[in-house]
Amino acid sequence: MTDETSNEIDDATALAAEELDGLKDRAKMLGITFHPNIGYASLATKIAEHTERTPESVAAEEQQVPVVAEVVSLAQRRNRIKLEQSALVRIRVACMNPNKREWPGEYFSVANKFTGTFKKFVPFGEVYHVPRMILTMMEERQCQIFVTGKPDIHGQKPREGKLIKEFAIEILPNLTAAELKALAQRQAMAGGTSE
Repeated sequence: MTDETSNEIDDATALAAEELDGLKDRAKMLGITFHPNIGYASLATKIAEHTERTPESVAAEEQQVPVVAEVVSLAQRRNRIKLEQSALVRIRVACMNPNKREWPGEYFSVANKFTGTFKKFVPFGEVYHVPRMILTMMEERQCQIFVTGKPDIHGQKPREGKLIKEFAIEILPNLTAAELKALAQRQAMAGGTSE
């Protein structure tokens, strides 16, 4: 297969995925529940049933609305994703993992094929800026703790494992221009006294 043919197939697949995403957004707005792997035809039918119209009228309505498909190259897509995921978010993290109670912080490393690798040390209990990709990973992390269960028929209390979120993350608003200026001034004064 030539590069030109594979690019056409990729563009067609991307366009179909965008149409399905648009239909999913519409279903969410209408309050329709659906499986994440639902196909275009099935979702169009669900929307039509919900709005008491035929699938043909929904498809005709979709065709009447001019859809301008923006052709996005892989490099442009990669740059957009990298910009979104590298945006800094101001947070304060509390570690809920009892095994890391005395740790001052933790190193995080996240990577994928679009953004490359992000590595960052995040201190616990302090306000800190982290890339959005690391924040997403931190929000998904869980740890196991053991709790004493209800007594069984013999009166023994078994220990049961339980998954909890590893971090309590407080997302803070970004600094204003005045706060940034004051912070820069404090850092400059602190840097001047240490030399």
